[in-house]
Amino acid sequence: MKSYHLKRRQVSKDKEGGSIVTYGDAVEIKATIWPAGGKVQAQMYGEKLAYIKNMEYAGNENMQEGDGICVFVGPDADPDYKIISIKPEYNPKLMELEKM
Repeated sequence: MKSYHLKRRQVSKDKEGGSIVTYGDAVEIKATIWPAGGKVQAQMYGEKLAYIKNMEYAGNENMQEGDGICVFVGPDADPDYKIISIKPEYNPKLMELEKM
């Protein structure tokens, strides 16, 4: 396991009523992240497969789809990946991340 940073997604409105997505403060998490692969993920994502990663997380932080993960950037930067799928039936939780 390695240290990464979770940034929770926050949606607000601008003056014209449009949605603005920002990310909250970084929370350190311990997780295992590896490139997506295999026949099923290749069929699901096709050419996007190179931009997908899998993440295994056993901690207690509550995460939702759309939250950001700082994989190759520091905690002060915007996240470079977002959670696109959470499979809570697995222990530890299995998630899929997509490059932003």
